[in-house]
Amino acid sequence: MVYALAKELPELGTNFGRYMLALMRATNREMTEFTESCLIAGQVALRASRENPLSMMETLQVMQHNQQLISKGLLSAQEKMTGYVFDQMEEGMQALVNTIYDYKGNGENLSGFMRREADIMESVANFNEQIEKIKDDFGFHFNSQNYKLVHETDTFLMYQVLPLKKGVKVRDDVPPTLLVPPYMLGVHILSFLPYDNKSYAHSFANEGIPTYVRVVKDIMRNEKVQLTTPEEDCLQTLELCTKLKEIHGKKVVLNGTCQGGYISLMNVLSGKLTDVCDTLVTNVAPIDGTYSSAINGMPQLHSDFITQPLANGNSVANGYLLSLGMRFVAIDREQPLVKVLDQASMHKATDGNPGKTPAALFRWLLKERVHLPIEIAKMSSCTFQKPISEDGALPVTLFGKPLKISDLQKLGVKWYQNYAIKDDLVTPDCATAGNKFLNGSDTIESVAFHGGHVAILTSPYSKKAPVNGEFTDATGKKVRGPVKFMLDMAAA
Repeated sequence: MVYALAKELPELGTNFGRYMLALMRATNREMTEFTESCLIAGQVALRASRENPLSMMETLQVMQHNQQLISKGLLSAQEKMTGYVFDQMEEGMQALVNTIYDYKGNGENLSGFMRREADIMESVANFNEQIEKIKDDFGFHFNSQNYKLVHETDTFLMYQVLPLKKGVKVRDDVPPTLLVPPYMLGVHILSFLPYDNKSYAHSFANEGIPTYVRVVKDIMRNEKVQLTTPEEDCLQTLELCTKLKEIHGKKVVLNGTCQGGYISLMNVLSGKLTDVCDTLVTNVAPIDGTYSSAINGMPQLHSDFITQPLANGNSVANGYLLSLGMRFVAIDREQPLVKVLDQASMHKATDGNPGKTPAALFRWLLKERVHLPIEIAKMSSCTFQKPISEDGALPVTLFGKPLKISDLQKLGVKWYQNYAIKDDLVTPDCATAGNKFLNGSDTIESVAFHGGHVAILTSPYSKKAPVNGEFTDATGKKVRGPVKFMLDMAAA
């Protein structure tokens, strides 16, 4: 027994050293990235507090919220570490028994176990290389021949998304759809991995549907983007839709995701788009943000703590701080040690090759942080602090006019609404809060997709809920996906 263990020691020691160094590299990487976001957010907050100091009550609220976040993060790390260690101990004990008794079967010995664990942790430590490599496959590449710039406004560029599927041509009998991404999360999540059949935008384009995407110009280089208001958004969306109607001779299907879905609903309810848009599609849109306890539960401060002043005198809403806020919502999963151990489990389950999807998802989360126009950020903040009124009016207005959900019937607009049953950001109640104001009408078609917040965007052709087919949704209803909805609408 002693001889068997002694024989293993040199390789065991080497692989244990490899494991610890890789663990430190991976943990330091996550800690550095998380700390950088916190420090940037701290700078922005300190600048704001200098101009508008917090009251004693607000200070206590922030301190209490911080204490809750720290406790939640530490508890999640403790739970994750406990589970991880016990799993390692179980496998390690089996490897020890195999080593002591010189087992020649399929089981691994102690040095083999440690070698495998070291390989996995090194794969985690080198995961950034995969994140960088995926950039050529991830997102839109508007400088390629697969996209065509069709129109431009002060704030937006509108590109046509051409089919990637061989033999598919853009159809004349289907109305065009204009994709409206959220300001905050960027546009590229709508084209997650287009060459791997994991792109929401291309799921429409590859069926021949005339597909367009609205892209916000670089806010740091365009002063007019910095000054964009909800009213300007509406008027420029009208301009884009008018252009599409001129091209195709049909009214546009406005297709908004998350914050983009809410803004699209506002624009439709304003009545400005009546002549150019008759259908609305929303994906995981926060129709009543007060139902999202994760965001609504944050301290309500009297001054704007997300503002970043620019050299030209304008201000923008800092994307790092907004992104950090979203991470705090899921601090039990975003805590650096938890992320490292989750990645280790993922790499272990895939033999060190997790594939493109995790790399693309991490790239989106790390690289797609953009600043927002201040007025757009204020509008979004208001929707999470104030509920829809009893008569169905949104907590925001456009052009001084109330926006009532029930007006969709008067405007003759069909609404296809999808939400995610496991979404902890835009909860099902948050997404469907306005449906009661359309009861008894055929205006709305509401579909509960399986999975979380971005499931429909990263896996549009999932077996449970394909966007171009019919399926049983998460509530047990027989439903159809948004692509099928558009194709059926054209065939009717």
